[in-house]
Amino acid sequence: MFKRCLLSMLLTTTAFVLAAPAFADTEADQPAAAPAAGPAQTGIADIVVTAQRRAESSQRAAIAIDVLKPDQITRVTAIDQLTTLAPSVQFGNAGGSTPLFFIRGVGTFSANPYTDSAVAVNYDGVYLGRTTSTSGLFYDLDRIEILKGPQGTLYGRNATGGALNIQPALPKIGVNELSGNFSAGNYGAVNAQVAVNIPVSEHAALRVAGEAYHHDAYNTDGTFTEEGGAIRAQLLVKPSDDLSIRLSGDYSHLGGTGVTGSLLAFTNPQTQAVVPYNLPINAGVYGPAATAALNSTFDATAGRTNGGLQPFPYNNSDFYGLSLNTSANVGFAKLDVIASWRKSILDNLTAAGSFTTGSNERDEQYSLEARLSNKIGPVDWLVGAYMFRETVNATYVINNNTLGAVQSLDAHNNSYAGFGRLTWHVTDRFRLTGAARFTKDDKTFSGLASAVTEICTSPTHLCLNSPNLPANIANIPAAMASIGFIQPPGAPVYVSTNPAVNSIYSASLTPVNASVSPSKVTYRAGIEFDPRPGSLLYASVETGFRAGGFSFSSISPTYQPETITAYTIGSKNRFLNNRVQFNVEGFYWKYKNQQVPHEAFGATGGLEFVTDNIGASTNKGIEADLIVKPLHNTTLHGDVQYLDARNGSFVYPSVDVSSLAGLPGGSIPPTTSCPYTYVAAKSQYSVNCSGLRALHSPVWTINLGAQQDFDLPNDLTLSLQANTHYQASNIIMFERIAYSVQGAYWLSDASITLTGPARAWSIGAYISNIENTRYLNNTYINGISGIYTGIYNAPRTFGAKASFKF
Repeated sequence: MFKRCLLSMLLTTTAFVLAAPAFADTEADQPAAAPAAGPAQTGIADIVVTAQRRAESSQRAAIAIDVLKPDQITRVTAIDQLTTLAPSVQFGNAGGSTPLFFIRGVGTFSANPYTDSAVAVNYDGVYLGRTTSTSGLFYDLDRIEILKGPQGTLYGRNATGGALNIQPALPKIGVNELSGNFSAGNYGAVNAQVAVNIPVSEHAALRVAGEAYHHDAYNTDGTFTEEGGAIRAQLLVKPSDDLSIRLSGDYSHLGGTGVTGSLLAFTNPQTQAVVPYNLPINAGVYGPAATAALNSTFDATAGRTNGGLQPFPYNNSDFYGLSLNTSANVGFAKLDVIASWRKSILDNLTAAGSFTTGSNERDEQYSLEARLSNKIGPVDWLVGAYMFRETVNATYVINNNTLGAVQSLDAHNNSYAGFGRLTWHVTDRFRLTGAARFTKDDKTFSGLASAVTEICTSPTHLCLNSPNLPANIANIPAAMASIGFIQPPGAPVYVSTNPAVNSIYSASLTPVNASVSPSKVTYRAGIEFDPRPGSLLYASVETGFRAGGFSFSSISPTYQPETITAYTIGSKNRFLNNRVQFNVEGFYWKYKNQQVPHEAFGATGGLEFVTDNIGASTNKGIEADLIVKPLHNTTLHGDVQYLDARNGSFVYPSVDVSSLAGLPGGSIPPTTSCPYTYVAAKSQYSVNCSGLRALHSPVWTINLGAQQDFDLPNDLTLSLQANTHYQASNIIMFERIAYSVQGAYWLSDASITLTGPARAWSIGAYISNIENTRYLNNTYINGISGIYTGIYNAPRTFGAKASFKF
């Protein structure tokens, strides 16, 4: 059915393209560097992208790409706020400052260095090894490019789902410019961005930009706040047309509490029924109502009720970066070199679930990329080499009241690659493309995880006298001693010195000292045809891979590399003197060993963060995008995506914790809606989620937008803009239970803006999330106590905005 629908749509589009009269699509035929359309122009403006390592119009790029322009992202401060701007993406937050990335159902939950993201994030041409390093980048931007599908040849490893390119505005030689964007709204929100461009000489320019932002708590317990600031300086020196050198440095700070969770429900240990808490979704997990709920929730393993959370969450993280971009004409080719250094110092404590996780992490990376490119006769060619080195030193402290863990690790990731790409212009309208990349990785992971889990030893399975773990458990032996528990020499448990306490704490040590050195060749083959001026037909096949790795797990200490083969066919078109743009694309992705990180029980009953491999999975769909500009001051936009993303074969083990709760084996089933069987010989379950829909993969997503401009006296312009985003229900939680499903929703924004002559200034008002839709973008289950929590998006926000440029 899917193949017939896809073929029908593409054949219809092709027939229409070939039959359409070749109107004078002058703007569509301009070079990629053509200036954007101004108010007096009637057509749809070209957007210049560099997604294929060359400047070209997005309409001439034979790849699936969405481009977000500066006016769309003025108030964006974090990646999770981009979800409603492009139908193919699902960007969320795992808590604190940890974003989640999914493109067309492919992504990862990479809250720590155990796993790498399946979506490569590149800032100013530099790959960011950790998703947590994306804070403080969203100001004074030229554009954001969202590349859909594997980018294994030009972007390399860890781009199996796609790539996100964040491109800052660059210095302009010979231009004096000062600009700013400001907004203020409810929840005490303030966002200020300023940029200045200064000519240093006739061959050099300096651009300095900065931002500061803040909003008060979205939750009534004082959590879900955000504040931060950043600064970026760039010096461009261009002594001749054959040489360009740009030095860039940036710094940002992230504060506030970050995103936190709210209580949803708990599992009754006697009936295994899931009981809702019925608390407001903005109650958080620290307020009086949430604390009372936690104090009344029974923990079967501990044999008593839980306790309230402490301490309070916070962010106190700093990010640094330096890069040197050089472009030179070396005679036979153009040489581009990007050398970079980046460092992140993460210090935060988050309560995304019903437990706290403290992180103290230092990430440092170096990278060097060099590319040579030119055109010889009918052939465009590009060759390059890439080197990446990353060091991660981290300590994580997890406190679940009845479970505590301290994990310390050192990880080293070295990657080396060579790549090349050829485009043969067979005729003026027909092109063939081939590309390949060889990647060699060296990954080492060493560290030690210490954990304790409370177990009730009373014959009645009630241990009401047992104390909670203290707030600070960074040193487990000292923390246990502070509540009267000691570890006898050589014993795997801590016992209480108080005879009235009928519980023990099981102790476990999980050391890891491992390395892996995978290598892989990825490739791309493509065909392009221009059936008429302003139209492009294309098809391609491309592969990608993501290296395997390790984790502190007693059940899944290693996981295998992930690979993908993606087939794409599409068409991009401009009609009626650039008044109509219609793009359509079909995609079919085949995955092998797709990596799925998640929480799980360990062999001793403690919570572990593991990564399992799906044996096979298939993502397929169609996306169609339409822009209509019937008048020079009217723009209508619609984008629709259909996605069918399903696991192929996916069977994973789940530890049986019945005995830890003093119950017969197999009496506490795993938390999942997937079919399972009990394997008594291994004291575990075998869970089978084969054939089910992938996570974060709504079947339908729709974006609709309209902008109407009114020309007023004195060269003033009044602009009315409205956008709405729809997505069907989708599963966002690994366990696939009822609280894993986010229902279908609409979310809309609107603004009104008065712009002065020559766009020198503007004032206006905005409202975001008009419906006050609070959708779940991530959920957690506390496997020890059976508590479910959810992380929601921001509520309705509104305010005033202003900008200037002179």
